[in-house]
Amino acid sequence: MVSQESTRHHHIDALRLQALYLVGITLFLSAIIITPFREWLGFGWWFLLIVFVIQRIAGQYGTLINHRFYAHSYFSVPRWLELVIVALCPLFLQGYHAGYVLIHITHHTYSDKEGDPHPPEDAHGRTRLTALLFPFMHRSGELGWREWKLVINHMKRPGQKVLTQHYWKFAFAIAGILALINYKLILLWIMGTQVAIFAAAVLNTYGHNPPNSKWYFWEYYHPMGGRQDHQAVDLPGWWFGRGEQYHGTHHCYPSRWNFHPNAPQGEIDHNAKLISLLVKLGLAKVRTEY
Repeated sequence: MVSQESTRHHHIDALRLQALYLVGITLFLSAIIITPFREWLGFGWWFLLIVFVIQRIAGQYGTLINHRFYAHSYFSVPRWLELVIVALCPLFLQGYHAGYVLIHITHHTYSDKEGDPHPPEDAHGRTRLTALLFPFMHRSGELGWREWKLVINHMKRPGQKVLTQHYWKFAFAIAGILALINYKLILLWIMGTQVAIFAAAVLNTYGHNPPNSKWYFWEYYHPMGGRQDHQAVDLPGWWFGRGEQYHGTHHCYPSRWNFHPNAPQGEIDHNAKLISLLVKLGLAKVRTEY
């Protein structure tokens, strides 16, 4: 058990990312509710389509790259392609990769325990609503040398030091380019990328539930190593796609790059299909059979 005193905010950019998130969600809701603001944007209701497209692309990057490529290292790619992946990171305003890797390693280490960086509820007043509103304001447990070694090794990967040191400079440069085209595009960019983070917050919040919860969609826990020590569950596909909805299966079998529950029988999830395609094109190698 991790005491309150030994927990801390792991992501040093938590305040900046949290502020950006609230701005993005506020802008999005304002564009829907406040007609003069929507008309001022100049895109009419088409702004919803633009935000949706940005959200889908940002969400795809977050789930395939941040989660499966960096946090779990399920597959590897050539150096040139990894540098392209790094260069794209500031486009999606989800923070640099090292921060995500650190938080996600902590999540798996303390899943459904004191110290989990994004529990749906905790003893410190966090509720499902505050978890959705403040996804970056978390209490994280301390990591051991094994986990820190993973983070240190991550920083040795191509482009990571430069990205971590200059992430916000790159983000402001992108904003400047958008301003030269149409400064209102900056608002749409912020809306779309932060709605993608909201979708991830929904997964983190409702992907862990006790069996008596109204959000509990399966009738059993997913034991890992014979232990029933977490409450991760699989969610309906319409709720959160790309294969990330198989959250319980992922916690049960964290070494699988294919999250589909029937992966041993040959079924494959969306992100796993993309990984498989990269393998067929000779652009990626996977560590395990599935």
